[in-house]
Amino acid sequence: MDPAAGSVAGPIHVTILVWAKLQLARAFSHLPMGGLNRMQNGCKLALPLCLLGLLGACSRTPRLLVVGSKASIEQVFLAEVAAGHLERKLGIKVARKYNWGETMAVHTGLVGGEIDLYPEYGCIALPVMLRAQMDTDRNSMLERLRDEYASRFRALWLDPLGFDGRCLVAVRQSDSAKLKITKMSDLTRRKEGWRIGVTREFRARKDGFPLLDATYHITLRTPPAAMEPALFPRALTEDTIDLILAGATEIVWVRDDLQILEDDARVFPPCEMSFVLRSDADQAYPGVRRALAELSGKVTLKAVRAANIKLSDGRVAVESVAEGFRREAGLLR
Repeated sequence: MDPAAGSVAGPIHVTILVWAKLQLARAFSHLPMGGLNRMQNGCKLALPLCLLGLLGACSRTPRLLVVGSKASIEQVFLAEVAAGHLERKLGIKVARKYNWGETMAVHTGLVGGEIDLYPEYGCIALPVMLRAQMDTDRNSMLERLRDEYASRFRALWLDPLGFDGRCLVAVRQSDSAKLKITKMSDLTRRKEGWRIGVTREFRARKDGFPLLDATYHITLRTPPAAMEPALFPRALTEDTIDLILAGATEIVWVRDDLQILEDDARVFPPCEMSFVLRSDADQAYPGVRRALAELSGKVTLKAVRAANIKLSDGRVAVESVAEGFRREAGLLR
């Protein structure tokens, strides 16, 4: 129960009881004493039952719309962008349940009705939730996600937010110039092999290192080094890695000394982020889908990387960063 609602529930209950007693007294005032006694005795049994539903209705408060997220900086940022926008646009209070954990935990919360919406990558939903093969065609992927989520999960897969977080591969610009490397197939030119640094997520994901290895057959001098994205700059400086594989939203890509390589075999699938909304929530909160649609196409790769940088050290509140983004995107008008 909302604390504010709880603070007034007691006085409301007392008022109802007093009112009910007064109405009964007036109704019985014209009866003879014997009839009055019998009527009052019967009402002593019926009155609590009659009032139970009324008191319960006064105690209940409307359920808040719940926005959730996985346990990652960019997911929390995007969830807060949506929560703040919905509160401002619809004039409602929104509950926040961030950092729920990994993909299946948040998906289970959505299907079970514990949360109403959260941001998700299509390239993750397709193999994990739908157990389907990866698709390199953006439009067919979106169509399948919309159809399957509606029929299997009673949820709406909304339009993409505007950025593609697919896996990127890069080398130092100096190595690119020396070996004339501009695309992934050129990586075979280095006969002594590469020392690749990979984010822990993309080390295991099928659309990460396994796909690079199976498609381009690059030679490695050392086993892939799985590391946190924040360690990439140091590893490059200390020359312990010379090849990088990471998601497009990682802050390492703001460096100007890296050459991002073309996926000339076109095997890496698009990885667009969308909000997933429970169908029941869409019906219960008029205007929520329309308000969320205003975010589609507004979130750029640059904006997500900037948010990741601002939030990476934990010194800036996500509410502040999200509001700053909404202001720059023209959503506060």
